[in-house]
Amino acid sequence: MSDYTNYPALLVATPVACWLAHKLIWSKPNPVGRLPGPGDGHWFWGHELAIFESSHEEAYSRWMDSYGTTYKIKGALFHPDIIVTGDQKKAPTIRSFAERLIGRGLVWAEGSGHKRQRQQLSPFFTTQAIRDTFNTINACAHKGTDNLEEHLNESAGNSKQGLALNITEWTSSITLDVIGRFAFNYDFDSGRSPAAQVLKHLWHESEKAGLHWTALLGQVAARAFPFMSYLLFPFLESQVMVKRKLHEIAQSIIDGDVKEGKEKDMLTTMVKLTSRGEITSTREELFDHMSTMVVAGQETTSGSLGFTLYLLAKNPKYQTRLREEILQLGREPTYDDLTSGMPWLDAIMKESFRQRPLVSHMERIATEDGVIKLENPAQAEDGTIITEVAMKAGQVIYIPTIAMNHIKSVWGDDADEFKPERWFEPEMAERVTKNLGWNVDLVVIRVLYSFVDPMQDDPG
Repeated sequence: MSDYTNYPALLVATPVACWLAHKLIWSKPNPVGRLPGPGDGHWFWGHELAIFESSHEEAYSRWMDSYGTTYKIKGALFHPDIIVTGDQKKAPTIRSFAERLIGRGLVWAEGSGHKRQRQQLSPFFTTQAIRDTFNTINACAHKGTDNLEEHLNESAGNSKQGLALNITEWTSSITLDVIGRFAFNYDFDSGRSPAAQVLKHLWHESEKAGLHWTALLGQVAARAFPFMSYLLFPFLESQVMVKRKLHEIAQSIIDGDVKEGKEKDMLTTMVKLTSRGEITSTREELFDHMSTMVVAGQETTSGSLGFTLYLLAKNPKYQTRLREEILQLGREPTYDDLTSGMPWLDAIMKESFRQRPLVSHMERIATEDGVIKLENPAQAEDGTIITEVAMKAGQVIYIPTIAMNHIKSVWGDDADEFKPERWFEPEMAERVTKNLGWNVDLVVIRVLYSFVDPMQDDPG
């Protein structure tokens, strides 16, 4: 892993280049100037360092409370004002970072490419496809929770008191197992296999590098000059190493499974379909699909599960209600039980996803001149009401997902509270939209079930 002190020339050249770009390209009048916002910000970082350093999107929420759902902030490195509001096209910066980490898979792709890849992958995410893998999910959930219980007994005795536990290490191992078997029939041995250990180490290094200020510098510099996303800042170098290791695993799986005639998992099935001309994918795309499944699927699922367990630990009354629901079922849950027969389990998961969505905020960019129509008008500093915002091609837009999920005018005065019963209200169901990975949320639900199942504590 590169040392942060290896980049003095780059660190000097980056702000100088961005300043020149500001003077030559961005010095034109900015049409978003009338939007309200939190002032001038830092001369170098604008307001982006405050976002980078804030916990649980505190900056976004604070500004939204003050300026409404649409406002402007100052960009870093002399970049013009950024709109904070609704959804637009993925910024090329985000696309290039996604490509570095997971390749040109579904997360990276857009337009016709995204549609083609979505059509290729969607058969693996149907209700029937998930039903067919339900026994595998069950086995991984049981194995992972059994390993955790064994660890607790060995570390703290039967009392299980006084033990600090990093639950995300365990949820990461369990979900890596599930995704590995589901996507490419690979056994990560509950996070204990050599490949799993390497991946977990690389993820740890990537997360650590991502918290360093050079990660923010790399992101905002690449926004001005996209080619800079291919320079090896420490944060980007760690991403490359993750992708390289995942491709090594994919190659070994394809070389082994396809030669042996196996056709049980997503990856090897797609290889055979490609060889028969039934779908159009390059081998590199197939590798990238696997990377997407592991990174976007495993890491986000693990984080969601860990955060849900944290919320339940802080709110034991909901643990009790969930355990009562499990006891009332009185048997091993079926697919239908978990998807439609356990209202408290469903409500707890939805409320956890609302409190902490998989993506804390998103970045988009306008590809052409246009107008944003505001559902909730903004008020300019002179008191006039703004109902639409004209923007030029290249305008950067931030979507503060977490902050949007805590808007009191939408969710009520108790928006900041963990309150699963809100999902029993009929109108709440309309606020949830399904996506390609909707059925894979079952992984989180099934593993959570094993964590709180009271019958597992009773040998009778």
